Amino acid sequence: MKLLFIPSIINKDWEHLDAFLTVLAVLYSCVFVSVLIDLFFGVRRAKRLKIVRTSLSYRRTITKLTSYFGLMLMLSIADIAASVLFKMPYFTVIGVIGIVIVEAKSVFENIKEQEKGVEDLQILLQKLFENKEDIQAIISFLNAQKTDKK
Repeated sequence: MKLLFIPSIINKDWEHLDAFLTVLAVLYSCVFVSVLIDLFFGVRRAKRLKIVRTSLSYRRTITKLTSYFGLMLMLSIADIAASVLFKMPYFTVIGVIGIVIVEAKSVFENIKEQEKGVEDLQILLQKLFENKEDIQAIISFLNAQKTDKK
């Protein structure tokens, strides 16, 4: 498959130009989908931990997409310039791989943080049950103080 961008334009070989642009569209779609997956897992974690989801958090996703697509655009321009030598958009492919790895790491961190919250709750409950006599004594003392004031 011959995907040279500049030679395709010069030779008016629109079929190869279409193939090149299709490859770029697939790569850009991979980045977009990876950010959406990260957003989904982030919102899901926030819901489970009862963290308020604000517009600031959603704006961070938009900022992330803007940054990623800006980087992708620069890499695509580099690929177009290098298309005299290379058949495929290697710079863009490397950029997409890096971005997808970063987003996958973020998804795994969201999953791990969610599990960590459950483990912390289990430890807290275990400590409460170990010290239930002390807690009962404190509650009894507070109740006695309340009735004395009446």
